[in-house]
Amino acid sequence: MQGQKESRSVISCTECQRRKQKCSREWPCNHCQARKVPHLCQFVQKRTGVQQESPSDHANDFRGKKRSLPDSPEGSFLVGDNSQDAFDDGLKAWGYMPGHVHYNLGYADTEYVKQSDTTPEASQQVDKILHVFPSRSVTDRIVNYFLGTVNYRYNSIYAPTFTDQYVQWWSHRFHRKALSPEFTCLLLRVCAHSGQHLPASLCSEVEFELACTLQVLTDRFAAAAEELSASFGTTKTSLERVQEQFLKAAWLKSESKMIEAWHVLGRAIREAQELGIHKCHDSESLTEFEVEMRCRIWTLLYLWDWQMSAWLGRPHQIDQTDLSFPFPTLRLEDSATEPNLLSPFAHMSLQAQLARRITQTQYKGNTTSPEHLSVDQVITECETFIDELPPIFRMESPDLSFDDQHPYFVVQRRQLHVVIFVTMFDFLKPHLTRRPSKSSRDVEVRNKGIEVGLKILKAARSLFDHEFLANAKFHLVAFSVFDTATVLSSAMIHDSENLLPHREQVMVSIESALDILRQLSFTKIGASSYLFLFKLVEATPVLSRWFHNRKRPRTEMSTPTTESNNSTSSQVESSPPIPQHSYRELEPVYNIPFNDGLSFDMENFFAQYSFKEATQPDIGGLEQIWDWDTLNLDAFLNNDSNFDPSL
Repeated sequence: MQGQKESRSVISCTECQRRKQKCSREWPCNHCQARKVPHLCQFVQKRTGVQQESPSDHANDFRGKKRSLPDSPEGSFLVGDNSQDAFDDGLKAWGYMPGHVHYNLGYADTEYVKQSDTTPEASQQVDKILHVFPSRSVTDRIVNYFLGTVNYRYNSIYAPTFTDQYVQWWSHRFHRKALSPEFTCLLLRVCAHSGQHLPASLCSEVEFELACTLQVLTDRFAAAAEELSASFGTTKTSLERVQEQFLKAAWLKSESKMIEAWHVLGRAIREAQELGIHKCHDSESLTEFEVEMRCRIWTLLYLWDWQMSAWLGRPHQIDQTDLSFPFPTLRLEDSATEPNLLSPFAHMSLQAQLARRITQTQYKGNTTSPEHLSVDQVITECETFIDELPPIFRMESPDLSFDDQHPYFVVQRRQLHVVIFVTMFDFLKPHLTRRPSKSSRDVEVRNKGIEVGLKILKAARSLFDHEFLANAKFHLVAFSVFDTATVLSSAMIHDSENLLPHREQVMVSIESALDILRQLSFTKIGASSYLFLFKLVEATPVLSRWFHNRKRPRTEMSTPTTESNNSTSSQVESSPPIPQHSYRELEPVYNIPFNDGLSFDMENFFAQYSFKEATQPDIGGLEQIWDWDTLNLDAFLNNDSNFDPSL
C-alpha cells in the first residue's frame, strides 16, 4: 500500500487555477491584485495518495463506539452531530486557549472549518432589533460614508469583504432568511460610529428623512448593538465580534466616555485572545488573508492598549513582554500602477511600531522588571522614528502626490504627526509643571518640552482644520489641544523668573488652542475643555494681561485645504496660526447654532462652574482620564495667596 505523501503547496492560487492563469505564486498574486480581489487569493495545501476522512467519518466512528458502552445518564452529553465540536468543547471546558498543543492531537489531517450557525434563539434576537435600521437608501448612505471616510481613521474594517457581506445581508433580509447575529451587530456598530461624523449635508438629509436628530439615531444604533451583543455567549467568538467591540470602544471615545472605552477595549482584547488572534501566525489552517486581517486587528488592540496606558496612566491589558506578534504585511492594497502607494492601514501600523520600539527599549530583555525610561531615550527613539517615516508621512516636505486621488492620506498624516508628538510630550510633562532646578540639564529638558508642546499645537491645528466640522467629535483633536495647552499654561505659571523660552509663541499657541476649543463648544467635551482653559487663562496674571493687551485687526479666518511643504516643521518659529479676532471674542458664547443634536445647556453649565468648587474639576469626562494633580495648581486655582510657583 502506498504510504501517505507529504503536503506540498500548489503552484498557483485557487483563483488562478480556476481561471487557468499563470500565477505569480506570491500572496496576493498579480492577477488577484489586478482584479482587486486580493482577499480571494488563497494558496491551499494539497494532499495526494490518501483519501481524507471527513469530520462525519470521525463522528460515525465515535457514535459507534459510544453505542457499545452501557447506557448512562451522562451519555447524552457525549453524543453529538459533529465530532469536531465535541473535541473543541472538551478542550474549552478546561479553558485551553486556541493554538494549545492539545488542539493538534486529533483531526490534524482534516480541513474541517467550523461555520457560524444561526440558532432560532439567535434569529429571534436579531428580529428584535431590525426595526432600528432605517430604509435601505438611508442605511446605504451611512455605511458608504463610513467605508469612504470614517473607516480610514483606524481601518478596522476591510471594505471589499464587508461590502460583500452587507449586500448579502440585505438579500437575506429581503428573502426572509436567517441573518448572521455577528454581522448584524457589526453593522449596527458601523452605523453608530458613522453617524457621529456625518457631514452637514448628509446629516440634514438623514435627519429630515427620519425626523430625529443624528445623536438620537446613533444612540439607537449603539443601544441595539448592545442588546444584541449581550446575547452572545463567551465561548463562541468570531472576528466580527472583535471588530464590533473595537468599534464600540471607538464610539465611546467619540462620546467622551474614556473610562467605558477602556473597559470595552479590554473585552475586545479578551475576545481576540479567545479566538487566538494574538497567535494567528502560528496557525497553518488560516489563509493568508485571514492572517493579515487578524494581524491588523491585533495591531489596533495593542496600539490602543499602549496609548491608553502611556497617556492616561492605565494598566496594560496586553502582556508587554510578549512582543513576538508580527505586524501586518500591508500587501492587500498593493497597486501595480502606483508602486509607491501605501496601505490605508500603514499609519496605524507605524504608530504600533513606535509603541513597540519604546517598549523594547524599556524592557531590554528583562521581562520581570521594566526599566524606567529616561527622557533622552524616548526623544532619541521618536526622532529616529521620524527620520525613518515614509515620504507620504514625512514631517518636512511630505509627498503630497497621492492626496488628490487618495484624500485619506491627509488626515492620516496629520493624525500620525499629532500622535508622535503627544508620545514625546508625555515624558516631558513633569518638567514643565514645576520650577526647574539650577542644573542646566533640567533647564534643557524643560526647553525641549516647550518645543514639543508647540509642535503638538501646530500639528493639532492642522488636524482640526481638516476634521472640523463633520468630525468634531474625533477625540484626538480636543484631547491633544486641551492637554497640551493646559500644561503650557502651568509652565507659564511656574515660570516666576521669566526664563521660559519662546514665551511669546507659547502664549500665541495657548490663544490658538482657545480658539479651537471654542469652535468645538457645540459638543460637551469641547465646551467643558474650553471653559476650563479660558478660566485658567483668566486666573493667570501673565496670560490674562498679555491677552487683554492684544490689539490686532480682525480678518476672516481661512482654512487651509492643502498641506504646505513644511506642515510640521521642526523649527519652533513656525508656530500655530494666530486666531483672527480680538481676545474678548474668545469669551464663552452661549448662542452657538446647533444642527446635529450634540448641544447641551451651556449657559447653565457656565453659570454653575467655578474653580473654587473642587480641586478635581468636572470637565465633561476629561477629568476621568487627565492627571489633574500633575499641574500643581490646586492652591493657585483656589486663589491661595500663599501659592508658590516653585512647587
